[in-house]
Amino acid sequence: MSADREPSAIDVRALAEAVVDVLTERGLALLPAPQRVLTAAQAAQLLGRSLQWVYAHAGELGAFRYGDGPRARLGFDLARLERWKRERAIDAPTRRRPISPARLGAAAIAPVTLIAYEDRQGANHQP
Repeated sequence: MSADREPSAIDVRALAEAVVDVLTERGLALLPAPQRVLTAAQAAQLLGRSLQWVYAHAGELGAFRYGDGPRARLGFDLARLERWKRERAIDAPTRRRPISPARLGAAAIAPVTLIAYEDRQGANHQP
């Protein structure tokens, strides 16, 4: 490609493909995974659930039927199942700061009554 002419669409596409190849090799770009349809058994394995659970929750999981009959096989879109899992992921617990005595009020500062006890050596302790 010389500097005095415009690059052709073929030149631009070849350059773009070369850049994607290099980025992918270096782990800086991920190619989209092709859409994949899973069977009910595969969906159960992916979700770590029983086959019966998957059939019971087929509508919630976005299943579709191959055919029109009542016993037509079910299909599950992999991307939709992954999205279903992400939507239900539990966030990491937020770190709570300790409650100050001022926020607890007077009840937290009220005196407590201690009881006498005997330690393992038999010595009595009085409050």
